[in-house]
Amino acid sequence: METVNSLSGGKTSSYLAIHHPADHELFALVCNDDPKCAHPDKKIMQRANDKLSKYTPHMGEFIGTPEHISIIQIMFDLEQVLGREIKWLRGRSFDDLIKWKSAVPNQNARWCTTFMKLDPIFWYCYLHTEFPVDMRIGFRYDELERADRLTTEYKIPNDCNNFGEHRQNWKTFVDWRIGSFPLIDDKITNYQVSQFWKDKGFTFPEDSNCQNCFWKHEQQLRKNFDSAPNVMQWAKEKEQDTGTRLRHKMTLERIEKIGLQQEFSFGGGSGCQADGFCTD
Repeated sequence: METVNSLSGGKTSSYLAIHHPADHELFALVCNDDPKCAHPDKKIMQRANDKLSKYTPHMGEFIGTPEHISIIQIMFDLEQVLGREIKWLRGRSFDDLIKWKSAVPNQNARWCTTFMKLDPIFWYCYLHTEFPVDMRIGFRYDELERADRLTTEYKIPNDCNNFGEHRQNWKTFVDWRIGSFPLIDDKITNYQVSQFWKDKGFTFPEDSNCQNCFWKHEQQLRKNFDSAPNVMQWAKEKEQDTGTRLRHKMTLERIEKIGLQQEFSFGGGSGCQADGFCTD
């Protein structure tokens, strides 16, 4: 069975890649169409475009990302440390999906991870591996409850019929992957991961994954208006354009105006509750 590491650019999944080498190291980058969310270094953007076009050329040019911009350089540096290729993938752009859905995602409509993380990873595995794959996810021993939510089924449109409102027929892959959690098996916690990276010269973002993620606390989102203003302004505009909101109780426009609580523990990242791909 071929092994796959699902990497996010965070310290935990990077720790997983170093300590548990896999046949395939995969990194799915969430992309948007806002040039203001691009990495400021044009050479780094070109390198990222080259990486993304190798395995997902049909998805077009990489313009920007709502993830913390520092993960782009981190993934290049991690590849050098590993001494093996990290394969960069991408799904449809966030802007394209929002236009298609006429809404931003939220806790009840959690389509973002499916289309922008799970889709490109599934299709890479479909084209380049034999099912099932042993998919390693970077859940730690202090995140035991997240392992129970990993799904092993996946549906793809198979063909079309000539009747009915929903014309696509779907094919279900029941066991395309078997989830494994080496860091849970090794009883690795956040403390051990943090200690490992202390003297390695990597500067991970304080808050990982999409800076506008609806799983993040309002206080963290408010802080991200300071640390990632271009992303948060893009996300705020998407809420306003669609008349929908990421967080049920509060718009980003309102969150931007609240005060910061100094006692709040910032930098916890966000763990996707859906498919297990938005890990630290």
